[in-house]
Amino acid sequence: MKLQIIFLLLLGALLAGKAQSPLDTYISQALQQNIRVQQQKLTLEAAKADLKLARQQLLPTLSVNARYSVAYGGRAFIIPVGDLVNPIYSNLNALNEVAASATPDYPTIPEYPAISNVEENFLRPTEQETVVRLQMPLYNQAILKNQRIHENLEAASRLSVEAYKRTLVKEVKVAYYSYLQARQGTQIVEQARDILQENLRTTQSLETHHKVTRDAVFQAQAELSSVEQQLVEAQTLEKVARGFFNTLLNRPLDTAIDSPAETPANTAYTDALEQATAQALSQREEFRQLAYYEAARDQEIQMAKGARLPSINLQADYGIQGTRYVVDDGAQFFLGSVVMNVPLFDAKTNTRVQQATIAQLQVEQERAAAEQQIQLQVLKAYYEMEAAQEQIKQAEAAYTAADQGFRLVRKKYEQGQANLLEFQQSRNQMTTAALQQSIARLQYQIRLANLEQATAAYPIP
Repeated sequence: MKLQIIFLLLLGALLAGKAQSPLDTYISQALQQNIRVQQQKLTLEAAKADLKLARQQLLPTLSVNARYSVAYGGRAFIIPVGDLVNPIYSNLNALNEVAASATPDYPTIPEYPAISNVEENFLRPTEQETVVRLQMPLYNQAILKNQRIHENLEAASRLSVEAYKRTLVKEVKVAYYSYLQARQGTQIVEQARDILQENLRTTQSLETHHKVTRDAVFQAQAELSSVEQQLVEAQTLEKVARGFFNTLLNRPLDTAIDSPAETPANTAYTDALEQATAQALSQREEFRQLAYYEAARDQEIQMAKGARLPSINLQADYGIQGTRYVVDDGAQFFLGSVVMNVPLFDAKTNTRVQQATIAQLQVEQERAAAEQQIQLQVLKAYYEMEAAQEQIKQAEAAYTAADQGFRLVRKKYEQGQANLLEFQQSRNQMTTAALQQSIARLQYQIRLANLEQATAAYPIP
């Protein structure tokens, strides 16, 4: 039973892989390999790094600050040791002298010397201080709002990637159908060349049997040369279209492109214009992106206003200090502080609030302008799609008539019942109608891709 389930799953995967059209495969490759997608992803990674940095502002920091100083000269202060002690010493010496003269047994006491005042420099000759410092914000409105700002900017950057992917899907589809147009145009001209080659042989045979004159052969040769020139131009357009398509997939420009076995079916678009517009206004990434930008600008206003609020930080220092590096009880110290900064007046705060408010109003105006622009984009794509549907009907009818007419004229010409001018005119009409039919069918696919992008109908992985 397990083997059967595994077999069915594998079979389903294989069938799904086969069912995937070449265009779907190319879209997947473009979304992975396109250079501009990679650039957008790098922009998103930069926004993620900025958000990470903003969040890390709330974390404590630990650092080692060391200072070793050598000083010479500078200001000094005098400690009046001599002025304080010398009078006492003089009195003691006088008392000892009187006692010694009055009492023969009084002990001999050395005379107290006079001492000088002490002079000390403010800067010690050598000094060091080495501190391990822990700092952490306890309350800082600017850090909190800055984090919210970068959260919104990161979300907006993520939507930028999705918005460009949607645009890329449309560009890949348009480039693919444009290549098919160029390819089918080449094939149609090749068919016309083959017909004229056969016509040249028929004309030469008719001239041999004296049914037409020599000038008819020259006219057939000239017509064939003209079509061969058209073929060169069509092949050039095909190569250019292939190169542009491969550029979107970031691969060599001359890489072959798989074409479908038949022209994609022209599925009729059934939604009304109002439904298409409502879907665009609710699904387009640009609106969600602008919403995040509005939130970021609102946080900028709050951050500017928060400059009036106090900030509280924690700081703890542990280290050693002294004239030399010695770790003992006398050299070690610890200092813990809670630091509060209360701004009383800063003229720049009101200006920053005004700047942030103006930036928010600009985003609101951008949102209104984007809404009008997208509505116009949907309107244009919708009516162009409708016009393309009508052009298909007209082109198919024209081709049917031209093809049937050419079949009759060709048969009559081969039987000598129609002249070369009638044959050439009928052939030109048939070739032009075939080209117009191919263009109309693929142009509809291009218009449908434009409408799909405008209404955000394609699911972006």
